[in-house]
Amino acid sequence: MIISKSKLILDKTIPIQKEFLFDAKEYAFKNPLLGIEKCFGDVEITKYRNYIRINVDLEVVALLECSYTLEPFDYEFSIHEEILISDKPEDEEEAIIIPGDDIDIERILFGLISSSLPLKPLKPGASLPQSGEGYRVIDDIQLAKDRTQSGDSRFSKLDDIDFEDDDN
Repeated sequence: MIISKSKLILDKTIPIQKEFLFDAKEYAFKNPLLGIEKCFGDVEITKYRNYIRINVDLEVVALLECSYTLEPFDYEFSIHEEILISDKPEDEEEAIIIPGDDIDIERILFGLISSSLPLKPLKPGASLPQSGEGYRVIDDIQLAKDRTQSGDSRFSKLDDIDFEDDDN
């Protein structure tokens, strides 16, 4: 949905309630995001003198890949956000600068959805896989503990050098 800035009326709010569709051909889904199953939104667009305000309320069902099992699962969440858009950087400090006359609402919503996802999504009930022959599975806490205990193997030769000067 493309909105033209020049067609917006000053201080008039345009409400949009609709189901937004995100096609895989048009939007680059990157792991852990495999797709957007459902996205219903209440969007209000208001033009002011120096900027445009977009209030966004979304109910989203995203298809994510579990960090532990690598299985796809549905992840439901809500987004409540206010976005400011401007033509020039000096108009509004927190505004997104979008030059030109057109605002692609779906692109903005896709960015909001992508940035609202967890970094390591876990499918409900998923547990860390078990270790096997030739490998072990550890969590972040154990990894940090192992690194502090063993040090960096690239510098292990320095452990044998006596840096104390015995001549003095």
